[in-house]
Amino acid sequence: MNVTAFVRQTATAKKKATIYIRVRDNDTKTDIKAATELSINPAYWDADRQGYKSRVTMVRDEERRILNDAVHDLCRTVSQEYFKGATSDWLKKTIFCFHHPNAYKLTQTTVQETRLSKLVEEYISHKDFDKRQATSVRGLVGKIERFERFQRNVRKKKDYTMNVNNFTVDDLEAFQYYLIHENEYYHQYPQLYLGMDKWTAGTKRSDNTLHTIFTRLRTVVRWCIHQGITKNNPFDVFEIPKAIFGTPFFLTIEERDRIWSHDFTDSPHLAMFRDMFVFQCFIGCRFGDLMRLTNGSVIDGVLEYIAHKTMKHDARTIRVPLSKTAMTIYERYRGVPTKSLFPHYNVSDYNKGIREVLRTVGINRIVSVLDPVTRQNVQKPLYEVATSHTARKTFIGNLYKQVKDPSLISSMSGHTNGSQAFARYRTIDDEMKRELIGMLD
Repeated sequence: MNVTAFVRQTATAKKKATIYIRVRDNDTKTDIKAATELSINPAYWDADRQGYKSRVTMVRDEERRILNDAVHDLCRTVSQEYFKGATSDWLKKTIFCFHHPNAYKLTQTTVQETRLSKLVEEYISHKDFDKRQATSVRGLVGKIERFERFQRNVRKKKDYTMNVNNFTVDDLEAFQYYLIHENEYYHQYPQLYLGMDKWTAGTKRSDNTLHTIFTRLRTVVRWCIHQGITKNNPFDVFEIPKAIFGTPFFLTIEERDRIWSHDFTDSPHLAMFRDMFVFQCFIGCRFGDLMRLTNGSVIDGVLEYIAHKTMKHDARTIRVPLSKTAMTIYERYRGVPTKSLFPHYNVSDYNKGIREVLRTVGINRIVSVLDPVTRQNVQKPLYEVATSHTARKTFIGNLYKQVKDPSLISSMSGHTNGSQAFARYRTIDDEMKRELIGMLD
């Protein structure tokens, strides 16, 4: 087996020529070539030396030495990594690894990607995510790549990448600082964001948002460790921002019934959002599960489904008997010749529809919500802050007022046993407190 370097252009060419690597193995009749990222004026190339000619007065000694060493080191690396059956693709990746040592980890005959942004995509491809879940996790890719660009161009850290094998707590802290101030950097360094037409800076990210981002990233890193890609885990030391949630608010039964009885004859589009929202108030499922319901999801008056969020570790069938109102809505939509019970919307459009329905009906009770940035309670009319999760909380909150049995309610809401999220829904209001105190008399 023989590894050599060569250039294709003649000595009369005026421009620099790319240096190629060639691998020949007579035993396996292998003859593969690939371009490097090195170049030289072909008039100065010495094929025998595989580098600069010995007497080139137009090139500094240091420049000549650097290129000669790089060519020889690359040939030596290719020779050491070579194996019987090597292909052109292998040679290209080996050369790329040589020029970008932080980008890949070379293990015998395979090249393992170690860039964190690429590993996020690899993680997604190995998981059975639906489109919405995959999109949420994939959001990490853009954030990491923008941070890397910022580090290279603003912080002047040449060739900086978030590499799963060697990124540290300092990298995570720098990443966190960048995410907090990215809305400022967007206006301060507009050239960094050229070509990113689909992304625009919003408001300053809250600690809850940062908690979600870093929790997802930690999950990816743990997956990499489990897959044997790395042993490095700076999350053992890094402190993820704490998520803080306000007191859950939900509709009263009277408010829910007002929405159901409102005449939307002149607004059929809002009538559909009304039906979907009220149905969700009666079954308590998550938005994603609502979109997966079909005409066959109800058997003998009982809705049956498996919560997609927890199906990997808790694949129990959730059974919710339908009330008269819920059955009326189900019968209204099950005759429509579609795969799903309700029309498909993204969650953003669905939430906008819910708020417009509540605004039209006049559900303007003032509720306290937690400002995600200041972490202070602010007062808002209910129709401004309602979402699909308000329906879920309405189902749980009103049931819990009637039956103080978390296990019974969670069996219909799809919460796992001991869920912290479920604990937040169990708001103890003044009426319930008076009821408990009354037991002392």
